[in-house]
Amino acid sequence: LESKYKPGYGVDGAEEKSSSSSYVSRLESKYKPGYGVDKDEYMQSPSRIDHHNLENDRDDDIGSEDVGVFTIDDVHAFNVGRKLSTFFSIRNNSLYPGFLPKELADSISFSSSEIPKILKFFSIPAASQKAKVVKDTIRKCELEPVKGETKICATSLESMLEFVRNALGPDVDFELISTNHPTMTTPILQSYTITEPPREIKSPKKVACHPLPYLYTIYMCHYDTYETKIFKVALVGDNGDKVDALIVCHIDTSAWSPKHVAFSLLGTKPGIPVCHTFTEGHGVWIQASTIAAI
Repeated sequence: LESKYKPGYGVDGAEEKSSSSSYVSRLESKYKPGYGVDKDEYMQSPSRIDHHNLENDRDDDIGSEDVGVFTIDDVHAFNVGRKLSTFFSIRNNSLYPGFLPKELADSISFSSSEIPKILKFFSIPAASQKAKVVKDTIRKCELEPVKGETKICATSLESMLEFVRNALGPDVDFELISTNHPTMTTPILQSYTITEPPREIKSPKKVACHPLPYLYTIYMCHYDTYETKIFKVALVGDNGDKVDALIVCHIDTSAWSPKHVAFSLLGTKPGIPVCHTFTEGHGVWIQASTIAAI
């Protein structure tokens, strides 16, 4: 297991981020949109994962645009040629192991009551940082869903697809969409120009999936009864980086914490729509649908 499925949470000096900018460092460590579960952020603050409950302790000099948080009116005003000063993190795929085969994944304990057994099975010291990540991820998966939400922590690809199929319908063709930036090599805060009108991706039902750091691949997938809208926006950075950004808009945020940092960034309150970009590696499963410009 150890040689075949490299853990995605290891702390290695050679894997630290190369940016020397303290501003970009704060963006990367504190304000990744959505569930933001890349390795370094998760280790620093596991409680930040849930975008419904992210509390306001932001730096005052960081704005909503910097971290990809917008109102729905902002998104509708994304005209060709408009510039956005924003930040996109980069997923280091070498830090994330692959899915285990379902039969193997199902045979391994995955519950807080079995944590000592899990640590012993993988020969992980109980006081280590690796053990902390194991505990935090399992406990996150065991949190009760918010009102109207259905979720799963899928420990295999088969489990994830079964959840998506049950959510979208057994006879429905579905596909995964996400943010793509194939030319980007360094995560920097820069100015991006919108090159195409935003495209709303219509799907009657949607399932969002977010990778969690663990000993093998885990995805937290969820859907809820509240309305969401999703858009794709084509951008090009001042340095030539091309990004096809996925933006998810939560139309009803009444169940979110009033202390959520998005409300502070946008100057709004629960119940008001909040839109945010999805970081690379996070995605939304949708029914096969038509993509229309707005």
